[in-house]
Amino acid sequence: MQDIFDPRREPARSIYLALQTEAAKRKGRTVDEWQTAERDVVYRESVHQAQKLGLRVPTMDDIVSTERYATGSVDNGAKWANCVVTAMRSPASDG
Repeated sequence: MQDIFDPRREPARSIYLALQTEAAKRKGRTVDEWQTAERDVVYRESVHQAQKLGLRVPTMDDIVSTERYATGSVDNGAKWANCVVTAMRSPASDG
């Protein structure tokens, strides 16, 4: 069955797929455990994709901020992945 929210373009697609793979492991974990694991996998895949494609490497703060922005969306995972990509394509903030 096709995932209608699966982003079609890289690097969002790889970030989303890494997130979905990790999200499948939620059962038996506390909310804190799976949130931390999902943030970590999104961060690792984002760093990998940024280095591969010559984009800005996101910070963990970028990951947490974009997760917060995407929370509550029906397409939460896709929105999160796309927001991370937007951050990767933006100049680093000086703050």
